[in-house]
Amino acid sequence: MTNKVMVPNKQYEINVDTMALLPFCDEYGNLHTKVLERNRTLCVCGKPKSVITFSCGYYGSSYKGRKDGASHIMGIRSRAPIVISEQLGIFFIPLESPNNDTCIWIAQAHVKQVKAISSDTSDIIFSNDTFISVNQAKSTLEAKIHRASHYRFILELRINEKKTIYTHRFFRP
Repeated sequence: MTNKVMVPNKQYEINVDTMALLPFCDEYGNLHTKVLERNRTLCVCGKPKSVITFSCGYYGSSYKGRKDGASHIMGIRSRAPIVISEQLGIFFIPLESPNNDTCIWIAQAHVKQVKAISSDTSDIIFSNDTFISVNQAKSTLEAKIHRASHYRFILELRINEKKTIYTHRFFRP
């Protein structure tokens, strides 16, 4: 990956190429976000949660609304996967409490594999075969990814059921 550029938060929205949001501190101790995309890496001003919150708004919702939706549908109260855009299939998973400045966020659709490095360290391999190492057990990560996939499935199922009803009701041959 190339093209490391510092981008003001208001100018970056998560998109289908966004794979992960990683917190980092600059030389002055200011918290920023390293954005991993399929073909480039960006440095964005602000915390990863700020990027998530901004992107929810960009696609027409709010972070709180997305969090409440996951809680209502899945019964998830903490570390819920967040839908950035249903239409684009963008779901992000917090690897710890989103309120922690150290929280890494990963895109469910870009996780290709999780490999155990030790009992409490794993590599997350992304769709472009790059990886990050995180301090979590493989089973813990896989449970979070599975939960996000299940949430995505339930939302798609509900939408498709309504589309079918609508199509049969208004467009009968």
